[in-house]
Amino acid sequence: MKRGAKLAVLAVALAVLVGAWYLAATLSRQQQEREQAAQAALLDIAVGEAEDVTAVAWDYFGDAVSLTKSSGTWKNADDDTCPIDDAAASALAEAVASAKATDRIEEVTDFAQYGLADCPFTVIAGAGDNIVTYEIGNTAATGGQYVRLNGEDTVYVETGALAQAFAIKLDDVLALERVPEDIDMLTGLAAETEGGVYELRYLDDAGEQWYSPADPWFMMDREGKPVRPLDEEAVETFSRTVTELRLTNCQDWDMTDPAQYGLDTPQGTVLVGYMSLEGKPESFALEFGDYVDGDVYVRFAGSKMVYLVSGTVLDALMYPDFDSMATLDPCALDWDKLQSVLLETEDGESYEIVRSVIPPASDGGEEETAYTLGDRSLDATAVDDWLRQLYELPADSRAGADTAGRGLRFRLTFRQDSELFPVVTAEFQAYDSVHELCVVNGTDYYLVSRTTAEEVPWQAMEFLTELPVSPSPEVPAAEEP
Repeated sequence: MKRGAKLAVLAVALAVLVGAWYLAATLSRQQQEREQAAQAALLDIAVGEAEDVTAVAWDYFGDAVSLTKSSGTWKNADDDTCPIDDAAASALAEAVASAKATDRIEEVTDFAQYGLADCPFTVIAGAGDNIVTYEIGNTAATGGQYVRLNGEDTVYVETGALAQAFAIKLDDVLALERVPEDIDMLTGLAAETEGGVYELRYLDDAGEQWYSPADPWFMMDREGKPVRPLDEEAVETFSRTVTELRLTNCQDWDMTDPAQYGLDTPQGTVLVGYMSLEGKPESFALEFGDYVDGDVYVRFAGSKMVYLVSGTVLDALMYPDFDSMATLDPCALDWDKLQSVLLETEDGESYEIVRSVIPPASDGGEEETAYTLGDRSLDATAVDDWLRQLYELPADSRAGADTAGRGLRFRLTFRQDSELFPVVTAEFQAYDSVHELCVVNGTDYYLVSRTTAEEVPWQAMEFLTELPVSPSPEVPAAEEP
């Protein structure tokens, strides 16, 4: 294509782009103009400026509420102990300060046809010396709501924003307490209920407190010592019973008699510890009182506000299923502390693998890990892979201490650099056609897939035993052509 033709094509393309931009800009401007014209055509039925509104009251089909503002703070006119959410009240003030109508009907005599006879939905607003009563009736055929102002004979077709804003109850404007939302991570959960007393705690030094650092959550005893590791994800799921609790059904905001709600002697108290997003240790406590129609009274410890929540919340906290939260990591040890591991098979064979760390050969170098079986060096990569598979060995479930196996399959004895747990044993016993029983340190019982467990000694044999080298077959000499 010649240069002139190319320029002509580019010019046409540019003209199309400019035309499209101009059309879009024109349409956008026209839309803005239409919206501005429509806004200008609206009838102003506002009580005044939002900052001047100092009182709003409404009766929403029998639920009457009256709020007043003094020194910038909103209060319940009927009970100044009632905590009011300033943001929610300010939104109501904004609604009466921006009330608009799309049309009006004058000299009305039959208000019933507009739903304005004995109107059950009324809003009263005060701004300075101006007070306006809005009676809100039926929905208009063209949209919006029929509204009557100050008992006059004119009916307005209000945009509907006013009715939507005030279709609420007192509970909707209360300053309700909330479970903290700045929880970065949980550090503990303690409960004292009719179902028992327990404490769950996150231990940063789990590797020093237990033979395995894999699961930092533990059930603690009365002396504050860990007695049982728990699965981290399972604990977090359980803790959501409290951390995601929403207190929306307020029953009393100025409680004077805790016994009225069974909170003088709570049937359940839960303390939650956590680290805030700012890295500070924080906590909160909830107290649970009497059941009522499937719900239960609850409050933050020391608060005068009482709420109703589902009784299933307390039920879950009173009778948690700790077996389902138990860790399923039988052999998740800290291999950096490993000194040796002894494998004993059902045939009476035993193999002791000794681990040693070789310092760097030069400054800036890396230390190396070596494994030996007697005087023979083992393939470090193969041993590390085997240990990693042990670490990830999953159990299908925990078993009770009275579970009995049917004979030894193999035993692992780990010696490690640990004051509390210098020796850890994992004994695998025949159990049934599907599982083998794994008993760790004689106290923790797990059911492990039989197929998975059988792989452990077989995989070890790949680097523990020296297979004889087969002689290379002789290659026959090529025949002479």
